[in-house]
Amino acid sequence: MRQKSKPDSAPKKAGVSFGWIILFWAIISVVCVGQSFASAQESPQEEVTVTAVEVPVRVLLKGQAVRDLTKDDFEVYENGVRQDITQFEIISRTIAAGKTAPAPAAQPQPKKRLFILIFNVFDYNDAIGQAIDYFFSQVFQPDDQIIAVTEDRVLSVERGKKTDELVRSLKESLQKFKAISTQNTLRIFRDLRYESDGLVSALQGLEPGKMSLAELMLRYIERYIQAWDEYHRQYLMPDAGFYLDLVQRVRTIEGDKWAVCFQQRDMFPKIKNASRLEREMSKWLGEQIDPQEQAKARNIQARMNDLERSFDLSKSISSDALKDVFMSDDITFHLILLKSMRTLADQDFELKEVAGDYEESLKKISEATGGYLALNNQPMEALKEAAQLEDYHYLLVYSPKEGSAKNKKEIEVKVKRSGVEVVSLKNFVAAGSTPITIADFKAGGQKISFALLHYQMAKVNDKTSGLADIKITIFDEASNKAFDEGKRLDLIKKETRVSLNFPQLKPGAYFIIIQVLDRVANRADVYSGLIRL
Repeated sequence: MRQKSKPDSAPKKAGVSFGWIILFWAIISVVCVGQSFASAQESPQEEVTVTAVEVPVRVLLKGQAVRDLTKDDFEVYENGVRQDITQFEIISRTIAAGKTAPAPAAQPQPKKRLFILIFNVFDYNDAIGQAIDYFFSQVFQPDDQIIAVTEDRVLSVERGKKTDELVRSLKESLQKFKAISTQNTLRIFRDLRYESDGLVSALQGLEPGKMSLAELMLRYIERYIQAWDEYHRQYLMPDAGFYLDLVQRVRTIEGDKWAVCFQQRDMFPKIKNASRLEREMSKWLGEQIDPQEQAKARNIQARMNDLERSFDLSKSISSDALKDVFMSDDITFHLILLKSMRTLADQDFELKEVAGDYEESLKKISEATGGYLALNNQPMEALKEAAQLEDYHYLLVYSPKEGSAKNKKEIEVKVKRSGVEVVSLKNFVAAGSTPITIADFKAGGQKISFALLHYQMAKVNDKTSGLADIKITIFDEASNKAFDEGKRLDLIKKETRVSLNFPQLKPGAYFIIIQVLDRVANRADVYSGLIRL
């Protein structure tokens, strides 16, 4: 709930009706957008006039919220220039407070809420399913809106008319998604293991090859680096652009907003210490006497060092950008960390936890937005605790003074209270236009259709049009690709309807992924989910 200060509380944001519920789901990069689409043009820069800036501020003393502050205790600076605080609000909210019995018709309806459910899980298990059950039975209410995300992509699940149908659809989609995802990961590992067997045989002199031992080792390390690079780009790199687009889509929705992230520590096969592969490679590297062979050995060792350094993602992850995106729409970010129990029986490889730096960036977002943070392999119990946690903070609003209309707005908040920690929005994230959207998807018989909305159009040679790349992939029940094609479309109307027939596909259940890239705006959308043809 929100406790408002005296007369100058912030105005409510305009809302839009999304019906009973909208569900989005993320898709894996088995069909990678970066590979499917040619390099896009940079987004055109538009000048945005900002009339008001909202700044969420959390003030802590020894980790506890400071509750007795007034507007006069705050100072706000934009690019070093002090701003006048025009509106001031005190916010106190918990997820559990919104779970109430339906209000009678004569009474005000409960405040609408938005939940972004993020499933960054290495392998789906029953405990995650129990957390989903708990959310929809104990937290969710009919007026709530839900967005479900995984691996920085959005997947749409056909909604059921009843909550139990919705839960079943969500679980089935998550299980199907992870089946495709796991298949891709296992393929990467199978390729590495097959090559390691051949490399060990060559190093032991059991299987002479057409390439020299130095060439075989270097090729192996290069492919290992390529596999890791593909894996961490797909699973471990938070895409600030994706979350910025997501927040832009929900910014006009009225009500309290939470993100609940189930983050399962990712695993990647690493070479065991003192394994046969490690022993044979180290032996060859240390035995070279010829200057040319020594140079080759040094080159191989350098690439091995590059591989080890690449497991450190700290330099390629910026938690500040993601933190500002969530804070810009005052979204409280709850983080539930899970540990994967999967093991690997192999003489040369072992599954090791990776991407601790990614996890650290998520922790910073949770701390900055007043969210829950815990490592708990019982996600349902963690969700219960998160639902009870109070997010108490202040919302300051100011109108930028003349002369401060710069593209970059660096914000600093000072509090007239000694010894406190001030956590606030640092960089203003302007409300932008709605990105390209896949809407009104329909499937039936051997046909699908959908609409493209909100794409940008540009005038070239007296002709105004848009340009989009579309990639459609369909997986059968065995998670094999049954259809995989891409096409570029000229968009000459404000709304474009796309229809496709699949006479070659047998009737049955499929999993579809539709990816679209607006090449004028360089913004994308994804639809995916279970369908029946």
